[in-house]
Amino acid sequence: MMRDVVIVGGGIGGLSGAWRLRHRDILVLEAGDRPGGRLRSEPRGDYWLNFGAHLFGEASSPAGGLADELGLEARPIPGDRMGIAFKGKVVAGGRSETFPLRLPLDLRSRLSFVRMGLKLRGGVLRLLEVQKKIDGETPAARRVRQLSFENGRTLEDYVGALTPDVELILRTITERTSADPTYMAAGYGLTSFGQVWSKHSFGRNLFGGSSRLPQAIASALGDRLQLNAEAISVEQKADHVEIVYRQNGEERRVLARQAIVATPAPVSGRIIRNLPADTADALGKIRYGAFLSAAVLTAETGPMPWDNNYAIATPGLSFGVFFNQASTLRVGARKPGGSLMLFRGARGAAELMKLSDPEIASRFQADLETLYPQARGIVRDIIVQRWPLGAPYSFPGRAALQPALTRDLGRLHLAGDYLEFPCMDAAIATAGEAAARIEKALPALLTDRAASG
Repeated sequence: MMRDVVIVGGGIGGLSGAWRLRHRDILVLEAGDRPGGRLRSEPRGDYWLNFGAHLFGEASSPAGGLADELGLEARPIPGDRMGIAFKGKVVAGGRSETFPLRLPLDLRSRLSFVRMGLKLRGGVLRLLEVQKKIDGETPAARRVRQLSFENGRTLEDYVGALTPDVELILRTITERTSADPTYMAAGYGLTSFGQVWSKHSFGRNLFGGSSRLPQAIASALGDRLQLNAEAISVEQKADHVEIVYRQNGEERRVLARQAIVATPAPVSGRIIRNLPADTADALGKIRYGAFLSAAVLTAETGPMPWDNNYAIATPGLSFGVFFNQASTLRVGARKPGGSLMLFRGARGAAELMKLSDPEIASRFQADLETLYPQARGIVRDIIVQRWPLGAPYSFPGRAALQPALTRDLGRLHLAGDYLEFPCMDAAIATAGEAAARIEKALPALLTDRAASG
């Protein structure tokens, strides 16, 4: 059977592309046993456990707009998202410029923190100028321009020498984007700070959990989404694309007029045949950092000290960020129970992954109780989630790869968060652009097919 479009990858990129093309004869192949990729949550009574991506923008953003289009409720996050817990003291709320004075630092580290903050703030202001829209500019050209910003040196080189305490704080904060200052490009690090400081930053959660988004699309697709269907090869022929995949131990083949490959860069590079040499090389050079998360279900009976916080960086603990996933529910009467997520990224996550899940859970719970002694006795469940390919990150020289990744590949279209700053918006936007190109190509093909019988 000749399909209009086959989409390889059932993460949010592939699913959003399928949603845009749902009126066509499409097939989505997902290697895993559930849709959504790094979007994963599970309901737990009045709460839900989140294991992966959880921050959504307003309706004007790709992810926020898609959630609204599907009729999902996205609630504002009332809790503070810029806290830091260091040496037994939690500092949250107020202006970030005051952190050097409020954190337990010696005078030398306070001055180091101030110098770092001034450099980061100055860099973000320059970045905002670069990010301004230019009339008539294509999305591909915009990405090259933005990726090229401060892409010649690392964030470590950009901020300069720091005291050990301030270096630890910076490294912990940047691990949320899958790399530390030693490896990430300066522009990439500044983009992450720009998103946090921006008044347009991601500030909503999906009520019921992040998985509601991929589940809603999966429900609409029905059997056009195939799970446990691992693509083995994707090969472009003269007038179609041939996809070979394995499902339930059986090797199968499907043909398509057009195809979107929305898998991580190393997977795309492995399964796509006959790519131009520079594109194959670029896919192989994309770097990923690990993510490790633990979803925690709690059973407190009353208010807790973290109720007014959403995200707290925790340098010096086994996890790097504390997330209060029940923050959106802390409006009005306080219900018993709660949901947390403890997160570690980059090299710290890779080291922890050498341990078993029970060992990781034990370390995380011990440090949770160190951070908040009030957590003792209320933890009811801890589930560890490993993401070896947590997220791609930009490194010095990364921008030079972009033209090879965005070139015209005929009937094949790449989509994914590795094509931009990694987030749901990037995956959804690049898949949407691929769907738009396919829409332009398909009508003539469909007319030819009808004319031929």
